[in-house]
Amino acid sequence: MKKIFLSLLLTCSVFLSKAQNYLPFNWKISFNDTTLSASSKGSTSTWKDVNLQLSWERQGYFNRLGKCALVTDFDLQGWDSTTILELNISLQCHVHQIFMNGKYIGGNIANQFWTNKGAKSTFSIPPSVLRRTKNRIIIIASDLSYTGGKSYNYVSLTSPKSLDNSNINIHITNADHLFSDVPRHDELQVRYMSKTPGTISTTIVNDFHDTIYTETTGIDAGHGVLKIKVPEALKPGFYEITTVMKNDGYCGDVSWLTLSPEKISCSREPVADLQKYWDEAYTELSNILPDYKLIPNDSLSNERRNAYILEFRSIGNVKIRGYYFVPKKPGNYPVILHLPGYGYGFQNLEPFINQKEPIAELALCIRGHGISTDDFNPGFDIPGMWGYEFCDRYKNAYRGAYMDCVRAIDFLRSRTEIDTTKVGVTGGSQGGGLALATAALCKEKVQACAFFDPFPADIRHQIKIRTLMNIEIAKMLNYYKNQCSVADVLAVQEYIDTRMLASWITSKVYFATALFDDDCPPHVGFAAYNNIHSEKKYKIYPNDSHLGESGYPKVFMSFFKEEFEF
Repeated sequence: MKKIFLSLLLTCSVFLSKAQNYLPFNWKISFNDTTLSASSKGSTSTWKDVNLQLSWERQGYFNRLGKCALVTDFDLQGWDSTTILELNISLQCHVHQIFMNGKYIGGNIANQFWTNKGAKSTFSIPPSVLRRTKNRIIIIASDLSYTGGKSYNYVSLTSPKSLDNSNINIHITNADHLFSDVPRHDELQVRYMSKTPGTISTTIVNDFHDTIYTETTGIDAGHGVLKIKVPEALKPGFYEITTVMKNDGYCGDVSWLTLSPEKISCSREPVADLQKYWDEAYTELSNILPDYKLIPNDSLSNERRNAYILEFRSIGNVKIRGYYFVPKKPGNYPVILHLPGYGYGFQNLEPFINQKEPIAELALCIRGHGISTDDFNPGFDIPGMWGYEFCDRYKNAYRGAYMDCVRAIDFLRSRTEIDTTKVGVTGGSQGGGLALATAALCKEKVQACAFFDPFPADIRHQIKIRTLMNIEIAKMLNYYKNQCSVADVLAVQEYIDTRMLASWITSKVYFATALFDDDCPPHVGFAAYNNIHSEKKYKIYPNDSHLGESGYPKVFMSFFKEEFEF
């Protein structure tokens, strides 16, 4: 790249800018037209919409869709045409090429979501590339990153010499964004500071993507407050609020609120033979000798705890392993069974090694996970764990996985060092679903259950919220040569859906949920939680995604500590 044409600056700082941003948040995206035909004057009328304020997943996009083109048009009203502008790119994907008005700007920016999310690349744009009106930027990208539900995407075009303190934020009075009644006008506001007159557009959609409120209001320069007029007939559920201020440029904010989530219900009843289905699984498991083995592991042991690799046989005669930690001091200890998220094999064992509480812990690698892949290993792509034998309710992976957990509870209860009146189970995501299933299937054998946004739970609603799952289902069915229909798949899911099993739970329960979670949305977790009839409570993290940024495991440990008095 010639310096007289463009200069490229690469930085790795968190993206903060007080300069006027000329680029809108709303772009167009295409996974078909990536040949640059839209780079100058080509039409994007048939392209889909994408809002950089929202995560890829929330909008139904993900890496399996392949290469794409992102396009937006913009004007530069009020721009001093002698001023060099800076293009700042912070996209959670792999950026191959960037073009502005047909001119190549740069590219080959790796996806840094897992290594340095928020990192930006900055390009100087000379005036000769730009026009006052009808500008277009196109970005060719791939590997749209998993984010857990929060957007870290941002693309701005700013003047480094022009500071602008314009800002906007959604103010919700309740700290956890939880309301038992429809929020009053003073409880839900948009607060702003605008350098120049402009407009503010506010939109509210429910978690099923239905728009329930939208309004655009003219504003004067200076500080101000707008009240959001939520419809009085708002139903129990979860609501995403987005707001954009447009003056000489753009700024915006996104937030969620929830209304009476404990009133969320689903009219669909469990299948008539659900109990029979799981009784048959129990019988099949009982015909497999567990053959428990504890293998000491010195590298994981320390002065406080002995560590072992546990091995046993489960349904289908599949070998299952886990990491078992016990205090060295002889005693009768509470125990917590930890269950893995999708694809996770407890690669990070530091929390168990460094545990100082007087408890035993088993980190179980269910079939197909971590150190339990000898006999069963479908992977996590297509068809993966969830899609394994999608059409067969007796061969699907979760029937066996739930029985792995049941056998693990039986192992723990067989140990003399375990207080069998203080058995807990916990997990998040798939681990949360496994925890629910374990507490349901083991009933009084489990005394406490703590789970975070579970899977699988209320699958029929989840695929309507996390729409990209429908693409995955189609790919999995294609893998199995469409031996059954989507309806057949959903009928199979009824047997492993933890919402259907939740009413069997007798233990005390603690549920934690994140409002920005798009993987396992709060709606489906509450659909299961609301079917639990034992003593229970929940906690909402209003600004967290599926990654659980606030650290829910610490809250869960406090729950177990209180219940088991250790």
